[in-house]
Amino acid sequence: MKPSVQDPVLLLVLLLVLSISVSVSAQSSPEVKSSAPVKNFRLPTFNKEGRRTTFLRAGEAVIVSNTRIDVKGMNLTMFTNDDSGRIESVLLSPSATVLTEQKIVNGQESVRFIRDDVEVTGEQWTYLHQQKRVLIENNARVTFRDELKDILK
Repeated sequence: MKPSVQDPVLLLVLLLVLSISVSVSAQSSPEVKSSAPVKNFRLPTFNKEGRRTTFLRAGEAVIVSNTRIDVKGMNLTMFTNDDSGRIESVLLSPSATVLTEQKIVNGQESVRFIRDDVEVTGEQWTYLHQQKRVLIENNARVTFRDELKDILK
């Protein structure tokens, strides 16, 4: 007797083999990589309420892995945590590495961090988004745009 697809046992075995192969391929999610640079890269991020928290723009980006993006001509804009959509700060650099899972951005070249009350420039820097903190290792320069009351007391 020649087996056919209409045979219920054969059909069950085929379905079992297909479901196993689909579940194995779903568990081994492929690593996202791009050897070719993405021009005019844009990556907005949103919180659980749907408010925009950051907006990463770059003239060029290379997606190194699921958690790392190397960018050139970076403009990272951070927004306030309220409903106003107001810009809190801006981070500019000619090149940077974005570690999306750790929420860290760093670079060896220059950086310019701008807020309404202060501007910070320097080189060899790290931005820790969770702490909203910029660490600069070389040539740090801070310009305050706000009145500093009683600073020399």
